Amino acid sequence: MKKQPEPTKRTSGRPELLTLNMARTIADLVKRMPRERVPVTWANIVTHTKKKFGHEFHRTVLSQKSWDGRKLIAEAFDEAKSVQRRLHEQEAPKYTTASRAVLQRRVAELEARVLALGEALEVERARHYDEFMLFLSNRPPWPVLVERHAVAKKKG
Repeated sequence: MKKQPEPTKRTSGRPELLTLNMARTIADLVKRMPRERVPVTWANIVTHTKKKFGHEFHRTVLSQKSWDGRKLIAEAFDEAKSVQRRLHEQEAPKYTTASRAVLQRRVAELEARVLALGEALEVERARHYDEFMLFLSNRPPWPVLVERHAVAKKKG
């Protein structure tokens, strides 16, 4: 029995330029854009794909083309856009309406508070260290330690 040759798929028109592999590459390029501080816009995507692949795909082709029911490039664009928004919100100043003098005064107050807390922490560390060294230098016998623990337990 002879095996029948597989029929070739004939399509009319130009060969497909935007393939699945190319779409995955473009999607990766789009996902990297926020990290590289490139604004995520369709114009930038078209420009970058033209530079990389030498063919200028229009926005509609990039956003509407789907494989297995998924629009890979459009999904990557939405994801990159949300990452870009999040990064922008994180980098934005907390008090945008306050004047510079008010913000500088608030920063000075917070820095003073940090210094005061740091000094208090150093004093507390030194006190604990002294107590620990005193404990190590003259350890009381076990019965005294047990008695102290029992008394502390009754108080607490």
